[in-house]
Amino acid sequence: MRTTAPAGIRTRLKQQLARAAGSVPGDGATLLIYHRVGGGTGDELDLATADFTAQVDLLAELPAGRVVSIDEATDRLAAGRRTPSTVLTFDDGFADVYENAWPLLRERELPFTVYLASGQVGGEMQWEGSTAKGAAGTGMSWEQLKEMTASGLCTVANHTRTHARPELLTTAELDACNDDVEQHLGARPRHFAYTWGVPVPHMEVALRARFRTSATGQVGRNLPGSDPARFARVPVRRTDPIDFFRAKLYGRLIPERAYARIVATAKAVGARA
Repeated sequence: MRTTAPAGIRTRLKQQLARAAGSVPGDGATLLIYHRVGGGTGDELDLATADFTAQVDLLAELPAGRVVSIDEATDRLAAGRRTPSTVLTFDDGFADVYENAWPLLRERELPFTVYLASGQVGGEMQWEGSTAKGAAGTGMSWEQLKEMTASGLCTVANHTRTHARPELLTTAELDACNDDVEQHLGARPRHFAYTWGVPVPHMEVALRARFRTSATGQVGRNLPGSDPARFARVPVRRTDPIDFFRAKLYGRLIPERAYARIVATAKAVGARA
């Protein structure tokens, strides 16, 4: 019988792993993956607002120029600079990000990217395997997206129109999302994130023709010479204590990689981590 590790166990494990982190900022661009904030579910991808507040407080205390837009981070890499850069990204476009994360980001003037599933705007966020177990979330409205982009802090990027499964990714899905965003926000997206973080090699030619970057779910930092069509990212989860979150910015991602190995081992023997 499968059992799910209690959140407290996962948090304590991460607290121990965080001790392996260094104190020197990781080189290159670290793209952090968020999904929901204060959505009221127990899913690992739905952060408590208080925990997200602690994270953005930490980020706001970093030296100027550490938290940057995805375009600034990409510019640095293209110029061959290994400058430590942190990029905040939010997948899908859940309304609770507008309600609970946006006020904090605006107050601290932290730039961020929303990878938008444009067909879900203003409606129920439902698709096969949709983020966060429990009650379905709702999507941001176009008016909310306009407010955020008008601030100059928010970049809206492409995450397909329907949150299409990787094997169903098509140019029609890409173009439909681009058309939606351009119609409502006045500019075509320049960046893309694969659904479920799964690369689709046969689509790379189409992606390179349309976007400056495409982000995967592969864990890692991006250095000069990294393929912009396969940017790595780093997930942020509900059970990440603040020291484990800090470790994502330091120490060559040693704690994050160690936790991933432990989860993979647990799943291999029939547990759900």
